[in-house]
Amino acid sequence: MTIKLTSDEFYEQFQEADEEQLQWDINDELDVVEKFDARFSQGWKRSIQLREGIELRIDRHQPSDHLLIKHIPEGENRDIDFCFMLSGKGQEVFTSTPNDILIPYINEKYYLKGNGLASQVIGDFSDLKPYSLLFISIHPTILHSFVASDEKNLPKNLDHLIRTSSQETYRRSGDTQPMMNTVLQQILHCPYQGMVKRAYLESKVIELMALVLDHEIAIQQGEVKKASLKLEQIERIHYAREILLKNLTNPPSLDELARQAGLNEFLLRQGFRHCFDTTVFGILRERRLELAKQLLAEQDISVTEAAYRVGYASLPSFSQAFKRKFGISPKTHQKNCR
Repeated sequence: MTIKLTSDEFYEQFQEADEEQLQWDINDELDVVEKFDARFSQGWKRSIQLREGIELRIDRHQPSDHLLIKHIPEGENRDIDFCFMLSGKGQEVFTSTPNDILIPYINEKYYLKGNGLASQVIGDFSDLKPYSLLFISIHPTILHSFVASDEKNLPKNLDHLIRTSSQETYRRSGDTQPMMNTVLQQILHCPYQGMVKRAYLESKVIELMALVLDHEIAIQQGEVKKASLKLEQIERIHYAREILLKNLTNPPSLDELARQAGLNEFLLRQGFRHCFDTTVFGILRERRLELAKQLLAEQDISVTEAAYRVGYASLPSFSQAFKRKFGISPKTHQKNCR
């Protein structure tokens, strides 16, 4: 069964589902949690108005059935939006454009949208597993506040994010970078409440925004290519990564990995560069070294044993790779953790 809703119907259901509007932080009246209507989904959304022009929202829910949400624009989209997908799978299709634009919503992807003329959009959320998303909405005045010049003009490589009500919004999906993931986890696991929480979250939201904008500038300068892979190909590349990480000590060859993921070897190589900004071996090496670092810190084993457990046959190769990544030898790291 497919549940079809307009955007108004989708957002109205929160008030109906949670009359008490339970608050996450009793010391902050602008930190509000609302439940989904169980007919559509089980879960909640948390909205925090950090200051005028900056809003943070976290959604965690599990759809009851396939959800189709039709957004019919009423005018200008005033904010610049950032959406980070933490789990779940879906897509947004912009049907009012000459050629339908598809924005994939899958794990480890983010979505950037500027302001301007809003488009008609259909949100297609077919995955019945739990969804976890983090949204940030920034008013253009917030961006202008960081500009040093008296004219408050944005850098040329970012001025396309702010458009007039007659210009269609700019939109792009991208891959969540490791530094972005770190900040996302800090936001999700904020240890504070009240005023300290608000200050902490605002600083992290701005840091996350800066990382996305830095990536955007690199794209505009031609240093990074925009997403050009199909949604199905991106999903297969992420699946290939899962296969690889489950077989750290005995990984499949590139040819075998490509076959298991349903890709050719060229597309596998290209896809890893595109989605993860590294090679297939780079992903394998990073995870092996992270695991070895954890083993040396938490277990009473030798450096040789740690190297063997994560798939290194050569101790010198392991030690060199460990020192290049962490700046110290594995033995020194082990001693520091005792």
